[in-house]
Amino acid sequence: MKSDLANQLWQARMDGSLIDTSTVDLPSDETAAYDVQAAITELQGKPPVGFKVGATSKAAQNALGFAQPFIGPLLNRFSRKSGDQVPVAACHKPLLEAEVVVGLAQDLPPRSSAYTTDEVERAVGWISPGIEVCATRFDMELAGNGLLLIADSGINMDFVLGDPVSEWGDVDLSEHPATLSVNGEKVAEGHSGMSVFGHPFGVVGWLATHPSLSTRGLKAGDIVTTGTCTGMTPAKAGDEAQADFGALGQVTARFVSAEER
Repeated sequence: MKSDLANQLWQARMDGSLIDTSTVDLPSDETAAYDVQAAITELQGKPPVGFKVGATSKAAQNALGFAQPFIGPLLNRFSRKSGDQVPVAACHKPLLEAEVVVGLAQDLPPRSSAYTTDEVERAVGWISPGIEVCATRFDMELAGNGLLLIADSGINMDFVLGDPVSEWGDVDLSEHPATLSVNGEKVAEGHSGMSVFGHPFGVVGWLATHPSLSTRGLKAGDIVTTGTCTGMTPAKAGDEAQADFGALGQVTARFVSAEER
Protein backbone atom coordinates (compact mmCIF):
# COMPACT_ATOMS: atom_id res chain seq x y z
CA MET A 1 0.00 0.00 0.00
CA LYS A 2 2.75 2.43 0.98
CA SER A 3 4.62 2.34 -2.33
CA ASP A 4 1.44 2.24 -4.45
CA LEU A 5 -0.05 5.30 -2.78
CA ALA A 6 3.29 7.13 -2.83
CA ASN A 7 3.62 6.53 -6.56
CA GLN A 8 0.10 7.80 -7.19
CA LEU A 9 0.65 10.93 -5.10
CA TRP A 10 3.96 11.66 -6.80
CA GLN A 11 2.40 11.26 -10.24
CA ALA A 12 -0.53 13.50 -9.30
CA ARG A 13 1.92 16.14 -8.05
CA MET A 14 3.87 15.97 -11.30
CA ASP A 15 0.97 15.99 -13.78
CA GLY A 16 -1.58 18.09 -11.90
CA SER A 17 -4.17 15.36 -11.49
CA LEU A 18 -6.33 14.30 -8.54
CA ILE A 19 -6.59 10.96 -6.77
CA ASP A 20 -10.01 9.48 -6.07
CA THR A 21 -9.84 8.54 -2.38
CA SER A 22 -12.42 5.79 -2.89
CA THR A 23 -10.02 3.86 -5.13
CA VAL A 24 -6.93 3.64 -2.89
CA ASP A 25 -5.89 2.04 0.38
CA LEU A 26 -5.53 4.93 2.82
CA PRO A 27 -3.19 5.11 5.84
CA SER A 28 -4.78 3.93 9.09
CA ASP A 29 -2.66 5.96 11.52
CA GLU A 30 0.05 8.63 11.69
CA THR A 31 2.90 6.13 11.42
CA ALA A 32 1.50 4.73 8.19
CA ALA A 33 0.88 8.25 6.86
CA TYR A 34 4.48 9.30 7.53
CA ASP A 35 5.69 6.09 5.87
CA VAL A 36 3.88 7.13 2.68
CA GLN A 37 5.36 10.63 2.98
CA ALA A 38 8.88 9.19 3.28
CA ALA A 39 8.31 6.97 0.24
CA ILE A 40 7.33 10.01 -1.83
CA THR A 41 10.51 11.79 -0.78
CA GLU A 42 12.52 8.77 -1.93
CA LEU A 43 10.90 9.02 -5.35
CA GLN A 44 12.50 12.44 -5.83
CA GLY A 45 15.90 10.74 -5.69
CA LYS A 46 17.42 13.49 -3.55
CA PRO A 47 17.22 14.24 0.17
CA PRO A 48 14.87 17.06 1.18
CA VAL A 49 16.28 20.58 1.46
CA GLY A 50 14.42 20.88 4.75
CA PHE A 51 11.02 20.53 6.35
CA LYS A 52 7.73 22.33 6.82
CA VAL A 53 5.61 22.38 9.95
CA GLY A 54 1.84 22.67 9.50
CA ALA A 55 -1.18 23.09 11.76
CA THR A 56 0.85 25.18 14.17
CA SER A 57 -2.24 26.89 15.65
CA LYS A 58 -4.93 25.34 17.85
CA ALA A 59 -7.62 26.39 15.39
CA ALA A 60 -5.90 24.51 12.55
CA GLN A 61 -5.33 21.45 14.73
CA ASN A 62 -8.98 21.35 15.75
CA ALA A 63 -10.12 21.65 12.15
CA LEU A 64 -7.87 18.80 11.04
CA GLY A 65 -8.41 16.57 14.06
CA PHE A 66 -4.81 16.78 15.32
CA ALA A 67 -3.50 17.08 18.85
CA GLN A 68 -0.26 18.63 17.59
CA PRO A 69 1.28 20.02 14.38
CA PHE A 70 2.36 17.81 11.49
CA ILE A 71 5.46 17.95 9.30
CA GLY A 72 6.39 17.45 5.67
CA PRO A 73 9.47 17.57 3.43
CA LEU A 74 10.61 20.53 1.37
CA LEU A 75 11.72 18.93 -1.88
CA ASN A 76 14.53 20.30 -4.02
CA ARG A 77 12.38 20.14 -7.13
CA PHE A 78 9.75 22.37 -5.58
CA SER A 79 11.92 25.02 -3.91
CA ARG A 80 12.43 28.43 -5.54
CA LYS A 81 13.79 31.94 -5.06
CA SER A 82 11.86 35.18 -4.64
CA GLY A 83 10.45 36.38 -7.95
CA ASP A 84 10.43 32.96 -9.58
CA GLN A 85 7.48 31.58 -11.47
CA VAL A 86 5.57 28.87 -9.60
CA PRO A 87 3.46 26.47 -11.69
CA VAL A 88 0.11 25.60 -10.10
CA ALA A 89 -2.60 23.13 -11.06
CA ALA A 90 -6.08 24.58 -10.60
CA CYS A 91 -7.57 21.28 -9.42
CA HIS A 92 -5.09 21.17 -6.51
CA LYS A 93 -6.62 24.39 -5.11
CA PRO A 94 -3.35 26.07 -4.08
CA LEU A 95 -3.24 28.04 -0.83
CA LEU A 96 -0.57 30.56 0.20
CA GLU A 97 1.06 30.95 3.60
CA ALA A 98 3.49 33.72 4.58
CA GLU A 99 6.05 32.15 6.91
CA VAL A 100 9.27 32.82 8.77
CA VAL A 101 11.92 30.49 7.37
CA VAL A 102 14.86 29.31 9.47
CA GLY A 103 18.21 28.16 8.06
CA LEU A 104 20.33 26.01 10.35
CA ALA A 105 24.11 26.41 10.64
CA GLN A 106 24.52 23.61 13.19
CA ASP A 107 22.96 20.19 13.76
CA LEU A 108 20.10 19.63 16.18
CA PRO A 109 20.46 15.87 16.82
CA PRO A 110 17.43 13.79 17.80
CA ARG A 111 16.66 13.60 21.52
CA SER A 112 13.67 12.92 23.75
CA SER A 113 12.89 16.50 24.82
CA ALA A 114 12.26 19.52 22.61
CA TYR A 115 15.05 22.03 22.18
CA THR A 116 14.54 25.38 23.88
CA THR A 117 14.29 28.62 21.93
CA ASP A 118 17.77 29.61 23.14
CA GLU A 119 19.27 26.28 22.07
CA VAL A 120 17.76 26.63 18.62
CA GLU A 121 18.92 30.23 18.26
CA ARG A 122 22.51 29.14 18.78
CA ALA A 123 22.13 26.70 15.87
CA VAL A 124 20.49 29.18 13.47
CA GLY A 125 22.54 30.71 10.67
CA TRP A 126 19.86 32.93 9.14
CA ILE A 127 16.15 33.65 8.92
CA SER A 128 14.11 34.76 5.93
CA PRO A 129 10.61 35.55 4.74
CA GLY A 130 9.03 32.77 2.71
CA ILE A 131 5.86 31.75 0.95
CA GLU A 132 4.71 28.16 1.13
CA VAL A 133 2.22 27.00 -1.46
CA CYS A 134 0.00 24.27 0.00
CA ALA A 135 -2.25 21.91 -1.95
CA THR A 136 -3.63 18.41 -1.81
CA ARG A 137 -3.55 15.79 -4.52
CA PHE A 138 -6.62 14.00 -3.10
CA ASP A 139 -10.21 14.82 -4.13
CA MET A 140 -11.13 15.95 -0.62
CA GLU A 141 -11.46 18.93 1.66
CA LEU A 142 -8.64 19.64 4.11
CA ALA A 143 -10.78 19.71 7.25
CA GLY A 144 -11.11 16.34 8.99
CA ASN A 145 -8.59 14.56 6.76
CA GLY A 146 -5.38 14.94 8.74
CA LEU A 147 -3.87 11.54 7.92
CA LEU A 148 -4.22 12.16 4.21
CA LEU A 149 -2.60 15.57 4.58
CA ILE A 150 0.42 13.95 6.24
CA ALA A 151 0.68 11.24 3.58
CA ASP A 152 0.44 13.84 0.82
CA SER A 153 3.85 15.35 1.73
CA GLY A 154 2.21 17.49 4.41
CA ILE A 155 0.27 19.15 1.55
CA ASN A 156 3.36 20.98 0.38
CA MET A 157 3.11 22.03 -3.26
CA ASP A 158 5.96 24.53 -3.53
CA PHE A 159 8.15 26.87 -1.51
CA VAL A 160 9.59 30.31 -2.30
CA LEU A 161 12.50 31.69 -0.25
CA GLY A 162 13.35 35.35 0.27
CA ASP A 163 16.79 36.77 0.96
CA PRO A 164 18.40 35.38 4.14
CA VAL A 165 18.98 37.73 7.08
CA SER A 166 21.90 36.87 9.33
CA GLU A 167 21.38 39.67 11.88
CA TRP A 168 18.00 39.59 13.60
CA GLY A 169 18.89 40.64 17.15
CA ASP A 170 16.68 43.75 17.01
CA VAL A 171 13.64 41.80 15.78
CA ASP A 172 11.12 40.42 18.29
CA LEU A 173 10.23 37.14 16.62
CA SER A 174 7.50 36.46 19.16
CA GLU A 175 5.31 39.09 17.45
CA HIS A 176 7.02 40.43 14.34
CA PRO A 177 4.30 41.62 11.90
CA ALA A 178 3.70 40.08 8.49
CA THR A 179 1.32 40.83 5.65
CA LEU A 180 0.36 38.94 2.51
CA SER A 181 -0.70 40.78 -0.65
CA VAL A 182 -2.07 39.30 -3.86
CA ASN A 183 -1.99 41.38 -7.05
CA GLY A 184 -1.05 44.46 -5.02
CA GLU A 185 -3.92 44.18 -2.52
CA LYS A 186 -3.31 43.25 1.11
CA VAL A 187 -5.40 40.15 1.83
CA ALA A 188 -4.08 38.86 5.18
CA GLU A 189 -1.91 39.89 8.11
CA GLY A 190 -0.57 38.43 11.32
CA HIS A 191 2.73 37.97 13.11
CA SER A 192 5.58 35.54 13.62
CA GLY A 193 4.47 34.26 17.02
CA MET A 194 1.02 32.98 16.08
CA SER A 195 1.86 29.30 16.57
CA VAL A 196 1.22 27.31 19.74
CA PHE A 197 4.97 27.61 20.38
CA GLY A 198 4.86 31.41 20.36
CA HIS A 199 8.11 31.76 18.41
CA PRO A 200 9.55 30.35 15.15
CA PHE A 201 12.52 28.87 17.02
CA GLY A 202 10.10 26.99 19.27
CA VAL A 203 8.66 25.34 16.16
CA VAL A 204 12.16 24.26 15.09
CA GLY A 205 12.91 22.92 18.59
CA TRP A 206 9.79 20.75 18.47
CA LEU A 207 10.47 19.58 14.90
CA ALA A 208 13.96 18.29 15.74
CA THR A 209 12.44 15.73 18.12
CA HIS A 210 9.59 14.58 15.87
CA PRO A 211 9.24 10.77 15.74
CA SER A 212 9.58 10.68 11.96
CA LEU A 213 13.03 12.29 12.35
CA SER A 214 14.08 10.03 15.22
CA THR A 215 17.17 8.74 13.41
CA ARG A 216 18.04 12.05 11.79
CA GLY A 217 17.02 15.12 13.72
CA LEU A 218 17.86 18.35 11.93
CA LYS A 219 21.17 19.05 10.22
CA ALA A 220 23.25 22.08 9.35
CA GLY A 221 22.00 23.37 6.00
CA ASP A 222 18.38 22.36 6.62
CA ILE A 223 15.66 24.90 5.88
CA VAL A 224 12.55 24.95 8.09
CA THR A 225 9.28 26.75 7.36
CA THR A 226 7.74 27.45 10.74
CA GLY A 227 4.01 27.78 10.09
CA THR A 228 1.76 30.41 8.62
CA CYS A 229 1.67 33.95 9.97
CA THR A 230 -1.27 34.92 7.73
CA GLY A 231 -3.60 31.93 7.53
CA MET A 232 -4.24 30.28 4.15
CA THR A 233 -5.06 32.36 1.07
CA PRO A 234 -6.27 30.89 -2.25
CA ALA A 235 -4.18 31.57 -5.35
CA LYS A 236 -4.46 30.86 -9.05
CA ALA A 237 -2.45 31.11 -12.22
CA GLY A 238 -1.88 34.76 -13.14
CA ASP A 239 -1.64 35.94 -9.53
CA GLU A 240 1.42 37.60 -8.02
CA ALA A 241 1.87 37.39 -4.26
CA GLN A 242 4.13 39.25 -1.87
CA ALA A 243 4.79 38.44 1.78
CA ASP A 244 6.14 41.48 3.62
CA PHE A 245 7.98 41.01 6.91
CA GLY A 246 9.20 44.59 7.27
CA ALA A 247 12.77 44.60 8.62
CA LEU A 248 13.15 40.96 7.58
CA GLY A 249 12.37 41.77 3.96
CA GLN A 250 9.86 40.69 1.36
CA VAL A 251 9.38 37.66 -0.88
CA THR A 252 7.38 37.49 -4.09
CA ALA A 253 6.02 34.68 -6.24
CA ARG A 254 4.35 34.69 -9.66
CA PHE A 255 1.95 31.85 -10.41
CA VAL A 256 1.54 30.30 -13.83
CA SER A 257 -0.58 27.44 -15.08
CA ALA A 258 1.09 24.06 -14.69
CA GLU A 259 -0.87 22.87 -17.70
CA GLU A 260 0.84 25.47 -19.90
CA ARG A 261 4.43 24.74 -18.74
